[in-house]
Amino acid sequence: MIYGRLTLFYELKSNNQRKENTRTIPFLDNERFMFQISAFPKDLAFPIYGVLCPIVTILTLVTNILVVCVFMKRRMRSVTTVFLVGLAVSDTLGAFLWSCVHLFFYGIRQKPYTEPISYPICVFHDYGLYIAVILHTISVWLTMTLGIQRCIIVVFPFKGPRIWTMKNSVIMTTMSYLIAVVFFIFLFFMKDYSVKEMADGSQICMERYADWFNRNISTYMSIYHVLRSVAVQLLPCLSMMVSTAVLAHKLRNEKIFQRGMSKKIGVGQKKDYQHRHRTTLMVVIIMIIFLIVEVPNGIVFAIKIYDPDNTIMPTSIDYPFAILHNFILLLSYHCNFWIYVGLSARFRRTLKDMLLGSRVKRTFERVMSMSRTDSFSHQGYPLSNIKNRHINGNGSTIVKYTSVCSEGFNQTH
Repeated sequence: MIYGRLTLFYELKSNNQRKENTRTIPFLDNERFMFQISAFPKDLAFPIYGVLCPIVTILTLVTNILVVCVFMKRRMRSVTTVFLVGLAVSDTLGAFLWSCVHLFFYGIRQKPYTEPISYPICVFHDYGLYIAVILHTISVWLTMTLGIQRCIIVVFPFKGPRIWTMKNSVIMTTMSYLIAVVFFIFLFFMKDYSVKEMADGSQICMERYADWFNRNISTYMSIYHVLRSVAVQLLPCLSMMVSTAVLAHKLRNEKIFQRGMSKKIGVGQKKDYQHRHRTTLMVVIIMIIFLIVEVPNGIVFAIKIYDPDNTIMPTSIDYPFAILHNFILLLSYHCNFWIYVGLSARFRRTLKDMLLGSRVKRTFERVMSMSRTDSFSHQGYPLSNIKNRHINGNGSTIVKYTSVCSEGFNQTH
């Protein structure tokens, strides 16, 4: 993700390199640096990070809560919806945390970027972005696994369901979360934070690399870049490209087959074909949206590894690109809900029942009760209420109202 790339590429530099970095460090104090945020252009950062991103994040939060509630219904549970629930959770948490950090520093906090930041606000900035990077990595891996799972089920319709059981889907989703945490856990121990007392009495946040990291910073950077390039960028993108191509080919063949067999198969089989077709199409669209976002991110990540001094892509280009890319990524999180609504009739029906079902049911019962009462009145049966008292076993009194009509009909309420 772009915000993860910015955080790491502008943090993981040796002390000598940081002197020449575009993030100007006002002073050094025993290898400690005054904490500063990335100097995004304000005319672009404020309207996007301070206005648009919070709106999209709130919409994403609401819609993904609905997604989780719908897919957790018993009739909606499947090997596919397990991954979709895990994806909705990681997308929602990542978007919310990332938006909170950027809203505060680029929307609410109207101060120059060179203005010192107090402790522990600096820790909130770094840790918030680290957790957001972890959650985005989980989303990437879950989307990749979702494509592989759908390919196996579609290509091997008899063996596939035996391999991808509900239990295995839950295990794979859980492992994606755990492995991502382990993969990025070193970030939380990479720097030490401290407080410096200024001449005017104010306190600012200072940072320095931890001793274990500073001793072998080049080695750790190289290992991190290789692992992240392969595990988070290259392999997921290649896997999703292959999965998308295979599923698109199967969709075309199934559509041709369904046209040829439309007069020979029953209604139940036709509905089953349509359900599988739409589920596969839904997975393909989700992967295409991810590729649209992740392929440019992977290219920029490779450029940053090859050119750490920003000669190919200077910050005047890199920062605006990062802002726009982050906003498009945030929109992609929100798009999933509308994909489910547009392609899954079962999702729409379950969502409608969940939102309106209880209210409509109560209204219907109330109307039916009133119509039954009106029908007795129109037939000329005078209704009267007789109060009956019964003593319960524990000594309490139970009151029943019995509606008795003149022709011997009675109803007990």
